[in-house]
Amino acid sequence: MARKSLGGFIRSLRPLKKYLAAHRRMFLVGLACAFLTNSLGMVFPLVIKSGVDSIGASRRTGLLLSVALLIAIKLVQGLFRFLMRRILIGISRKMEYKIRADLFEHLQGLPLSFYQRSRVGDIMSRATNDLNEVRMLLGPAIMYSFQTAVTVLFALPVMAYIDLKLTVLAFLPLALVSLSYKKVGRMIHERSMQVQRSLSDITAKAQENVAGIRVVKSFTRERQEIEHFDKLNRDYLRLNMDLIKVSGLLFPFMSFLSGLTSLIMLGYGGLLVSRGTITLGDFTAFFIYLAMMYWPMISIGFVLNVIQRGRASLDRIMELFNTRSDITDVAASGAAVPGPRRIEGRLSFRRLDFSYPGWAAGVLKEVSLELEQGETLALVGPVGSGKSTLLSLIPRLYDPPPGTVLIDGTDVRELPLEELRRSVAMVPQDSFLFSESIRENVIYGLDRQAAEEEIIKVVKTAGLYNDIQQLPNGLDTLLGERGINLSGGQKQRTSLSRALIVDAPVLLLDDCFSSVDTHTEEAILGALRGYTRGRTTIMVSHRISTVKSADRIAVIQDGRITQLGSHSRLLEDETGYYASLYEKQLLREKIERIS
Repeated sequence: MARKSLGGFIRSLRPLKKYLAAHRRMFLVGLACAFLTNSLGMVFPLVIKSGVDSIGASRRTGLLLSVALLIAIKLVQGLFRFLMRRILIGISRKMEYKIRADLFEHLQGLPLSFYQRSRVGDIMSRATNDLNEVRMLLGPAIMYSFQTAVTVLFALPVMAYIDLKLTVLAFLPLALVSLSYKKVGRMIHERSMQVQRSLSDITAKAQENVAGIRVVKSFTRERQEIEHFDKLNRDYLRLNMDLIKVSGLLFPFMSFLSGLTSLIMLGYGGLLVSRGTITLGDFTAFFIYLAMMYWPMISIGFVLNVIQRGRASLDRIMELFNTRSDITDVAASGAAVPGPRRIEGRLSFRRLDFSYPGWAAGVLKEVSLELEQGETLALVGPVGSGKSTLLSLIPRLYDPPPGTVLIDGTDVRELPLEELRRSVAMVPQDSFLFSESIRENVIYGLDRQAAEEEIIKVVKTAGLYNDIQQLPNGLDTLLGERGINLSGGQKQRTSLSRALIVDAPVLLLDDCFSSVDTHTEEAILGALRGYTRGRTTIMVSHRISTVKSADRIAVIQDGRITQLGSHSRLLEDETGYYASLYEKQLLREKIERIS
């Protein structure tokens, strides 16, 4: 039974081989301490046997020697038990730390597409709750499995030496455990997986509600969200209760077997003593050995539960580790990479076709463009026409087809990712801010300390300086979750400041003025003209006022460039999309002035 439990446990550790190997020496020391702890424990009943026999023979010296040995054994055993727990449990904590660090690093390397199809709450659940279950697999399960194996291997031969028939009768009930072990283990594993999935649903729901609390409150959906969360919570409770019903049977079952074994021992063992087949000391030692077997018998159920829950959680964590990025980095591929270069910012799009994985229709079709260093290109077009996608392909947030997107004549796929992305400053549509100060958010992309004057310069360029002056702690004002204590326009301008300060040769502005009023927008655009001089800039906007001063404007419709030229030239085509958009916005402005 112990062999089967230990074998299943060892198989479950195979994916963690490299983490165990890093602590191999201390791990063996911990197991040695466990071996000595249990070995000394196995000597304990023999010393008691000697003491009991000394009492029967009225040998006072033998009794005193037995007492002294018992005290010494317990003192030394206590020391080794302390070392065993400190080393083995300590190693499990260190491995938990390393797995968590590796998992976070792995998650940082996964592409944007992974996060678009995965729930944040599910990832968080795997990185926290599942990882804790794996730690239990690495710590307590190792310790108790080894203790069980040592106890059984030591106790059985001694008990068999005292009386073989009595030993067989005492351990006969354990055959029932072997028969039920495989089925119960499979049930616990399956139900543990269901419990962990349900916990992921709860975590995801809580995370979404906290992140979207403004929407929940705006639409007065608190009651519906509470009811939905309550349903998920009740499902989690039900699945846990189903798991408890199975795993909870193990401990009473083990206790029943222990009681049955004790009953056999008292009946048949007492008969052997009365016949003189074994001594009273033999009987006492046998009974103590049997009592010492109770915990290993019970711990089989505990270890089984821990192993199955740990294996289920390990499977879920390994799903993340086995997820690979579809964006390859030449710097990590082992190929020869030229030394760092100064990217100037010339951009080329050559017959670019692109579609997202799983999408039948293409997002971009036959897009061809050439941008010189320092040129400003504006992109306009209907929602969903592919403007943001085009920007995302430049820093390889999504991977373009080979030879379709180039910087300074080099395919972006052939540039080291870090070098490429450091050369591109991007302000996305979603102005995500961290729960830090405004200062920390602005300098986020820097690997160096930024001077106060440098920070002030970029926040002035982004039109944020006056707003900062009105905040209680200025640049050091702490932001709430996702910058919730700032307005939409302030968040966009903070995000713009973060891009400007990195001084990249390519600047991508993805509709980052949508929450800014037209007067502030004009001031920002005026300040940006000095900043973008010498930098290649692509801006996406739905406002003509934003794009009209660009060197060239490209109209994208249904993934294709349908118009390309300056503001004045595009207006000459009165039937085109750009002229139509211009007329509509002029009319809207007239109506707003009248009203």
